[in-house]
Amino acid sequence: MKKRESLLWQRIKKLKLKGQIFRIESNTINGIPDVYWLLNGQSIWIELKSNNIKNCGLSKFQINWHNTHFKNGGRSFILQRDHSLRRLKLYELRGSRVVNLLAEGVDDNGTLDLHFDCMRWHCEKIKF
Repeated sequence: MKKRESLLWQRIKKLKLKGQIFRIESNTINGIPDVYWLLNGQSIWIELKSNNIKNCGLSKFQINWHNTHFKNGGRSFILQRDHSLRRLKLYELRGSRVVNLLAEGVDDNGTLDLHFDCMRWHCEKIKF
């Protein structure tokens, strides 16, 4: 799966998003998301998933990280590339163990760009 997530990251880098965005590689913090995006003073964390599993197949460490982050006022998302359906899905885990689907579309760069617009919009809508 790591290789497929790396390919998704390569696509994200080509979007030329505003702000500062980079991939996190950590073996020390269980569950920390793969991507950090700082945009207009707002921190956005993104977990990349490249699988066909319902609700993304998050580990218990990832679920706990997202829940704790949300409870402390942070914003984080899960971006899943579903290979079998050739879809890109954007999820948010907000204060519970339920993963909420925010957006879905065909697996192309236009949809990928729209999912990042959706993340930005959600973060601007809710002030920190």
